[in-house]
Formats: sequence, C-alpha cells, structure tokens
Amino acid sequence: MRRSLSVRWRLTLFYTLVVAVSGAVLLALVYGLVTQAQRRSVHVEQHTLPGAGVEMGAPPPPTVTEVREDAIGSTMDQLLRNSWLGLVLVTGASVGIGWLVAGRVLAPVHTITARAQRISADSLDERIALGGPRDELRELADTFDALLARVQQTVSSERRLVATMSHELRTPLANQQAALDVALADPDASAGELRAAGSTALDQSRRAALTIDALLVLARAQSGEAVGPPVPVDLRAVVTEAVDQVRRDDDGLTWDVRLTDVTVPGEPALLGRAVANLVHNAAHHNVPGGRVSVALQPGPDGARVVVANSGPPVPADAAADLVLPFRRGSADRTTNGSGVGLGLTVVRAVADHHGGRLVLDPGAEGGLVCELWLPA
Repeated sequence: MRRSLSVRWRLTLFYTLVVAVSGAVLLALVYGLVTQAQRRSVHVEQHTLPGAGVEMGAPPPPTVTEVREDAIGSTMDQLLRNSWLGLVLVTGASVGIGWLVAGRVLAPVHTITARAQRISADSLDERIALGGPRDELRELADTFDALLARVQQTVSSERRLVATMSHELRTPLANQQAALDVALADPDASAGELRAAGSTALDQSRRAALTIDALLVLARAQSGEAVGPPVPVDLRAVVTEAVDQVRRDDDGLTWDVRLTDVTVPGEPALLGRAVANLVHNAAHHNVPGGRVSVALQPGPDGARVVVANSGPPVPADAAADLVLPFRRGSADRTTNGSGVGLGLTVVRAVADHHGGRLVLDPGAEGGLVCELWLPA
C-alpha cells in the first residue's frame, strides 16, 4: 500500500504554495503599477535632442520620448528578471521555513501520540497532561484525559465486579461441596442425613443460579443494547404483577399500594425485573409487623415508582452504596439466602438503560425509600 505524505510535509508544501502564490500576485501588481506610472510620465511632445545636427540623407535623431521609452523598457525588463529571481529564492527558502513551522505546530501532536502509546490497561492512571496555551490541541488532550478517566473508572469497576462475583459464586459452591463431602464421608449416614445434605446442596445451587441470572440481566442492561425498539409499557400492570408475586397473606407486613395509569416507552422484561427487585427488597429487608409502601406517580416528564419500607435504619452515607454490586445492608453474606446482592444494581442499570435514574434515601423512621424515575 502506497504511503501518503506526512502531515508535516503537507503543511510545508501548503505554506510554500501560499508564499509562492502571494509573491507572484504581489509581483504582478507591483509590475503593473510601475509600468502604468512610467507610461504616464512619458512626454507626448516630440522634439530632438538639443545640439544634434541633421544632415542630408541621415536618419533623424531619436527623440526624448523614444530614449525614455527604451530606458524604461530596459529597466522594466531588468526589474522583472530580478523579481522572478527573488520570488524563486523566497519560495525555496519558504520550504525550509515551512518545515520548521510545521514541526513547531505539530510538536504537541507528537507529544500526545507518544504519551498515548505508553498508556495500557495496566497504566490507565497515566494522563496526557499537555501544557501550553489553551488552544484546540490542549482541548483535544484534555478530552482524551477525560476519556481515560472514564475508561479507568469502568475497568476498575469491572475488575471489582469480577473479583466480587468470583467470591459470591465460590461461597455457594463451597457450601454445596462441604455438605456433600460430609454426607459421603459417613458410610453409616441415614437416608434423612443424605436427604438433608442433598437439600442443602440444592439450595446452594439455586443461589448460584440466581446470582448468574442476575448477572445476565445486569450485563444486558449495562450493555445498552436493546432487544428491539421501545414499546409502550403499562407501569400499573408491571407494578401490580410485582406486588402480587411478593406479597403473601402470612408475611405479617402492612401493604400500602397506590397506583395510577401510567405508560412509558421501554422494554417490558427489564422494567418488570427492576420493579420486582424494588418490591422484593422492601419486603425482605424489613422488620416483623413492618410496612411496605408502593406508589406509582405520573409526572409531566415521566413517571416515578416509589417503594419504601420500615426496615432497619440505613445510614445516610451507606444508602448510595447499596447500588454497588453485591453490596448488602447486612454484613453477613451467608445468612441472607434469598438475595444475591445485585437487586439494586440491576435496578440502576435498567434505569440508566431507559434514560432514567434511581435515587435511594434513608427513611425517616428507618428503612429505605427507593425512587425509580422513568422518562416519558
């Protein structure tokens, strides 16, 4: 493949062409003005040179006008030759000057390229940090630094997610293996003991499956790739189905459900999962005899799904961290068997996927107030 000229050479040729064209235009203008001025100065009167005699049969002596015109013509020819020679010399010099100027102009670009080539996945904390005046190249470098900051944040988040996910999946698998090993190591184990070990292993397997399922939903929501065009979603039906799935007659909770007819564009499966996670968290992380409040509020720019409960008090500085992967309000990661620590993470990803937002605030009397806003 033929390699084209470098940017430096192209700038050099451009500068040279500008100098050559400008010099030629200036030369033509000056030559025209001088010629016109000389012609106007020629005296229109014809007379002979003083003291010159005229002999019979000799050619007439030159007039003053003719002498001046010959002198002017010779001078103009010499001026034209010298001007073209000067233009050639200036054009040749402009090549070297243009090369130096182009190198000076492109120096920040070479700095950006060299520093960007040194940045890898293991050194995302490095930045271009281009100095100098705040021109277009400085703005380009600052934009690249901001992009690196976002990439570093994303990569760090993904690494933490993978590390935590490995721990979360290892825990149920380790519990499952321990239960089976204990049961198989006892040759005199009864059918009841074997059944209990099998039940424990099955529960841990279901827990791992829930974790994997939540991770798949999270990956789909975070990818930003929709399975199809947005369709009108009846939020009232979605919230009603989520409440019916979670609410039980023997849960001992007081339910306050206030719904209105609201329709928003989106993906029904993802919105259903997000609302179900909010309602499930409100019911699960609660106190005996507590309450769960679910409200669907329309607005001029969208709809709000507000789910609140009367669970344990949540510190204000810890409420926002509950959307992080595998972050739970309880410090015990093994006793909470019905959750995998990805519920609110999935809700936030679904909200971002639909252009909405999730806001978490501590309740005035304990618990958590979750507000899912979806644009219309």
